[in-house]
Amino acid sequence: MRVLVAVLVMALVGQVAYASDRAALIAQIEAGGQNEHEDRRHAVEVDECQLTTYFWKKVEGEGWVLWTSFKIPMLLVDLAESKTKDGFRHFFAADGEMPVAVINLKAKEGTDFAHEKSVLRKPKGEFVSSQRNGGDTHFIERQTDVIIMHVGPGVIEKAEMFTKAYIRYVQEYCSFIG
Repeated sequence: MRVLVAVLVMALVGQVAYASDRAALIAQIEAGGQNEHEDRRHAVEVDECQLTTYFWKKVEGEGWVLWTSFKIPMLLVDLAESKTKDGFRHFFAADGEMPVAVINLKAKEGTDFAHEKSVLRKPKGEFVSSQRNGGDTHFIERQTDVIIMHVGPGVIEKAEMFTKAYIRYVQEYCSFIG
């Protein structure tokens, strides 16, 4: 009986640690995906194995507009690599007076994902109306790649935090092992 109780306690502790680690990785991805600079705001959310990105733009006469949003199945995209003097990393960065970090997510061959855009933008191809705000403010196109570009202090460190947590999260919580 004591052995059974000990095994159950260990299993419960393991599940709590698993949930805690998962929550910590999600928090790192979401913190690394946030940025605000002048007339631009970015955020990301993780729901199970889907990443949703949000980019708001301050538009004259309109205020803050959700300019673009992507719903990305995390298992079906790869982070593009950028070559640096120290090897490769999963984002491009330019340090300087106004640092810039760019993360490029590319759909695996034969897949794509939803790209929601404000109707203040011109569609580039086939599209359907979005359900957002009754379908009057946004439309959806299909895409095979997306960039997340952040500008300002601390963005290079945030991009590194985002990409490392993203890779680990996908490997540990989204990949099929069999």
